[in-house]
Amino acid sequence: MATLTRTARLCALATAASVVLALPATSAGTSEVSTSSDSPRGSSTRFDVSDLPTGAPPGLAWLERTDGGAVVHGATGTLTPVPKNTRELAPMGSGYVIQTASRRPPRTRWVGADGSPGRRTWKTGFGIGVSARGEAVAFSGKRGRVWSIDQEGDRVLRFNPVPIKGKGQAVAVAGEDCSEQTSVSGCSIYVNGPRGYYTSSHGIVDRVPRMRIVSTGRGRFLGGITSVSDTGTCNVMLSRWRPRWRTCDNRFSDISTDNKHVLGLPAYGDGFGPTRLDLLKTRDGEVVHSYIPSRRGDSATYFDEVWEDAEHVLVVTFQADEWAVVRLDLDGSMEYAVPPRASDRNMTMPFELQTR
Repeated sequence: MATLTRTARLCALATAASVVLALPATSAGTSEVSTSSDSPRGSSTRFDVSDLPTGAPPGLAWLERTDGGAVVHGATGTLTPVPKNTRELAPMGSGYVIQTASRRPPRTRWVGADGSPGRRTWKTGFGIGVSARGEAVAFSGKRGRVWSIDQEGDRVLRFNPVPIKGKGQAVAVAGEDCSEQTSVSGCSIYVNGPRGYYTSSHGIVDRVPRMRIVSTGRGRFLGGITSVSDTGTCNVMLSRWRPRWRTCDNRFSDISTDNKHVLGLPAYGDGFGPTRLDLLKTRDGEVVHSYIPSRRGDSATYFDEVWEDAEHVLVVTFQADEWAVVRLDLDGSMEYAVPPRASDRNMTMPFELQTR
C-alpha cells in the first residue's frame, strides 16, 4: 500500500494496492454513510516515549543517517548504502526504489542491493505509490507523466499521463502486475495534482470520484480529502468506490496490512509536527485507540508512520531532543524498535521508514 507522504501531504494541501479489478466500476448507488463522530471514542495512551523498553528491530526496511552517509536496513538484516538525502524507499526486486530530495527537486531511481544505481533517474514529484504486496512501485513527473517499476526483472512501464501541468504526486497502486501482456486486470495508479486522478494500464485516465485529493489506498479501500478550510480538512473513506464513512476529525494515512485499520492524523496540520495519532477501523471509522499529547508538553511529535504488520505501527518520534523509532500496539503499549538518538543542531531526522 501507500500513503500521501509527509512532504507530499504538505504539497497537496496539502501509496494502494491490489483490488479485485484494477479499475473498479465508477457507478455507485446511494447508501447510508456514517460519520466517525457517530462512533464511540476508544481508549487512549499518553504519547510519552521518553522511557520505553526496547523490542525487536523494525520488521520492514528503514533508513539510518549517520555522519558518514546513510544506509537502508533490510527486513532480513541486509545493509544497502544510499544517498543521505533519501526521503522515500520501497523494496523492489533485487534492490530498492528510492526518492531523493533536499534543496534540489525530487529524483526517483532504482538501486541494487549493493547501492549501485540503475540505468535511469527520473525527475519527479514528491511521493511514491506502492502496491499491497510491494510488487509494483509508481511515481509521477512533469506534466503528469507516470511510471511504474515492478518485480518482473525490475521492469519499467509508462502510463498515459494525468491532466496536470506540474509534477504529479503518486500515492497508491491498485494491482500487482501493471503489464497488459501478463495480466488481465492490470493496475491503476492514483496520482495527485490540484485534484486526484488515476491512470490505468488499460490506458484509461480519469478523476477519482468523491474526493479532491487521494490520501491512502489499499485493497477495496480508498481514502482522501473532500474539502479544506482554515480549521482543517474533511475526509471520506470509499469501499469499492462507494462512500463508507466521513470525518472532519482526521486525515488518513497508512492502512493496515489486513485492511482492518487506518491511521488517523489530525485534520489540521500545523506546527512542528503532529502530536496525536488515532487508530481507526477502516470499515466505519470507529476509534480503536488514540495516542494523545500531554497537556504539560512532555510527549512526542512524530514524522513518519507506517503499519509494520496487522497489529503494530512504527513511527519516527521526536521528544526531548531525541529521535527514535517507536512501535505502537493496538492496545496502547509502546516500545522502541530503534532506541533514541540525540538530535543534531539542525534537528535532522536520522530515520526514514519504508513506504508500504
